[in-house]
Order: sequence, then structure tokens, then C-alpha cells
Amino acid sequence: MKDTAEVNNEMTALDDHQLQELYAWVDEITLTRPKRNISRDFSDGVLVAEVVHFFLPKFVELHNYTPANSTNQKMSNWGTLNRKVFTKISFNVPEAVVRSICNCKPGVIEVILLQLRHKIEQYLERKKPTQEKISPDGYYGGQEVGSLTDRSDKQRKKQGKPSKHAVPAPKAPPVHHQSPPSNFVKQQRHTIHISDLPTEVRDLLDEKEQSLIASQETVQILQAKVRRLENLLHLKDIRIEELTKKLQQSDIRY
Repeated sequence: MKDTAEVNNEMTALDDHQLQELYAWVDEITLTRPKRNISRDFSDGVLVAEVVHFFLPKFVELHNYTPANSTNQKMSNWGTLNRKVFTKISFNVPEAVVRSICNCKPGVIEVILLQLRHKIEQYLERKKPTQEKISPDGYYGGQEVGSLTDRSDKQRKKQGKPSKHAVPAPKAPPVHHQSPPSNFVKQQRHTIHISDLPTEVRDLLDEKEQSLIASQETVQILQAKVRRLENLLHLKDIRIEELTKKLQQSDIRY
């Protein structure tokens, strides 16, 4: 990422056509605040977060960014963008440049928005073929993504480790080997290893796996809460039963 001096040098290279094209690009994006002075309007980072959210909504949680006039809060918003958002698209704004933006220095935010636009377009371009190649049922290029081969390898490794206390199995009678069914051979031919997939495909699979793990953890937490509530209800039922018995005994005495 460029420092302030390099940003200023690049700003001098932006001609009117590039600036007008950039402003037109920004105007196409739905923002929560009107754009009057771009250096001031984008200084707190909130509209920058909205720009990224417009194209990559899963990358940005807009509630993390507070409209601000103080330099400290502006810097905080930009720090959150650098840590949580820009790293996902291989982008970063140095602190010196962030401070210039927070101080509404003319011409700096245009260069950053132009670079951000290129990074967003590059990311979308990289992800586009991946989304087209992987089918919802887990096939890539007409081949199942490494389930059969990977599982068989793991099973062979697992079965190859004998137990220390295992009892020798009786010898089985000789069996005539038969050729596997044709559909099984066809399935083996059309199975590929995950390690053979392109990097973007593996990244997408990792992302899906992490989402699945997070969902499973959420389910476990909710199940634990349900069990806790059930225990509380059981205790309350016991308490109600005890109080009811005491009340009935009191009525009998009087």
C-alpha cells in the first residue's frame, strides 16, 4: 500500500476523465448520506464501509461504524475497516494516509476510492469462475470434489493400524474376485483430490467448512440453553408442587 507522498503523486496523475468516472461510480452506489463534499463526507469511513457493503455485503457489518466528527472516532472506523474488511480483499490504507483522510485533506480520498474500486473488481473477478464451476451438490468440472478418494485413503490408513489387544480374525474362505460395478469405476474416475483444486476453489470450500463449524457450534450452544431451561422448569415444577402441598395442609388445619 502506498504512503501519503505516493498517494499525492498519484493524485496528480488522475485526470478529469478519471475523476468523473470515479464520481459516477460512487453515484451509482446507494448510500445513507447525500454526497456534497467527498473529502468531508467520506472522512469518517462510514460511507466507505457502505461502498464495500454494496458489492460485498457479507464482508461488512455496518453497525460497527459510527458517524463521527472527532478524529479519534474516524481513525477507529478506518482501523476497523483495515482489520476486518480490507484484509479480505488484499487491501490496506496506511495510518498516515488515514490521518490525512480524517483531516479531510483534498484529493486523498479519491485515490483510495479508486484503489478500493480496483480491489473490489479484482476480488469479484476471481470469485466469479469459482461460483460457476462448483455446483450446489459439490461437483467441480463435472467431478465430485474429492469425497470418495479422500475417504478411501483415510479408511485405508485407519484400517492399516491394528489394535494392540486385537484378537486375530479367523481366516475367511477363498472368494473369487469380481470386477466392481461399472458405475463404481465411473465414480472413481470422476473423483478428484481437494489438493488438486485451484486455490480459489479450496478457499471457497474452507469458507463453507468454517461456516458449517460455526453453525454446529451455535446449535450446540442453543441445545445447552434448552437443557438449562428444561432443568429450571423442572425445579420450578417441584417448588410449585411443594408449595401446593403446604397450602393444602394449611387448609386442612383450618
